[in-house]
Amino acid sequence: MLPPMADLLAGVKLDAALMARFSFDEAALRRDAAAIAAGTLGPKSAVIEDEITPVEDVVTIDPETMRMEREVGETALQCGRVAVVVLNGGMATRFGGVVKGAVPVFEDRSFLALKAEDSIRAGAAFGRGVPFILMNSFATEAATMQHLAERDFLGLAAEDLLSFSQTISLRLRPDGTVFVDDRGAPSYYAPGHGDFFPCLRKSGLLAHLRARGVQTIWFSNVDNLGATIDPTILGAHLAHGADISVEVTAKRRGPNGAWDKGGAPARVGGVPQIVEGFRLPPDLPPDYLPDFSTNTFLFSLEALDQELALPRHVVEKEVNGQTVLQLESIACEVSAIRGPTGAPLLSLGVLRVPRDGPRGRFFPVKEKADLEAMREVLRERLEQGWKARDALRIGSIPN
Repeated sequence: MLPPMADLLAGVKLDAALMARFSFDEAALRRDAAAIAAGTLGPKSAVIEDEITPVEDVVTIDPETMRMEREVGETALQCGRVAVVVLNGGMATRFGGVVKGAVPVFEDRSFLALKAEDSIRAGAAFGRGVPFILMNSFATEAATMQHLAERDFLGLAAEDLLSFSQTISLRLRPDGTVFVDDRGAPSYYAPGHGDFFPCLRKSGLLAHLRARGVQTIWFSNVDNLGATIDPTILGAHLAHGADISVEVTAKRRGPNGAWDKGGAPARVGGVPQIVEGFRLPPDLPPDYLPDFSTNTFLFSLEALDQELALPRHVVEKEVNGQTVLQLESIACEVSAIRGPTGAPLLSLGVLRVPRDGPRGRFFPVKEKADLEAMREVLRERLEQGWKARDALRIGSIPN
């Protein structure tokens, strides 16, 4: 049974400076620990019980025919209204303890360098710099900043390279107590990319971007090099007036026969939102929801300037051969927040994008083996994609 909450951290050898530096939320930990101990929060409590149906209102992106949308997107880029956010946080464990963003993809060009190059190229093409913002974590920040410094900050102008960090928390045991090792030290972790919303505001960057004239944030994973700046996609987001647009692609089976795992657009109780895969009922057919979220979003900056409280879900991990629990918030669940009337607080648009080819948008690299298998595919995708973006450009559009 969980000891009194006042004793939850008693005897735990905490790194107070680290926890202060990365905004440890003690009150949230205590609430989560109490709920786990009471049995009201656990790995199964995240499963949705409401009716789930597919989302039918999906816009299929076609750069060849969507001239109006492309003009809208080009204008926004020419006016400096777009910023890029790259998720560079997490625990830096999947590449053998090396920060993935700093890993070379081809030659000496890392994931971060290639992401930055896309922003630099777009800025050059449309005449206005595109702010390039990194969300780091306590596990990635130092190595990332060293990587940037050693590579002349990836060629980015000083005013265009920005960063902030997500929070830190402590892993728990299944009974709700704090997990510690033989020396009494806790196991720290970064609690999910849902940290993006409160941490961006707290950092002051949201206000900075607004003052600079930015109206849209393009948000993607550091390991998805397909999520480049595309005026047609940007224009589709803006033309339809959604607070959030998510890039989705058709769900399919992998070489091993398993279906894509991850988030998907769905109506939950009739309300459209993006639902993470582990929240779907286990008996739901894997192809019931036909589209798959690439975790690439376009956000209205104005819509993000408010408190956006996301739920935290239990995720099981293994540390030193023991099962531990960590609480994570997921960025896609901002689409599920309800306002005072019960309606969605933020409106959602769903954009179906190509998955493969020169305009493909989803090339995730989760493990070293993925990078080896896709290295040349990624090279071709970026080179052809950049050429296609320039070739399709409509021309100079007055501000």
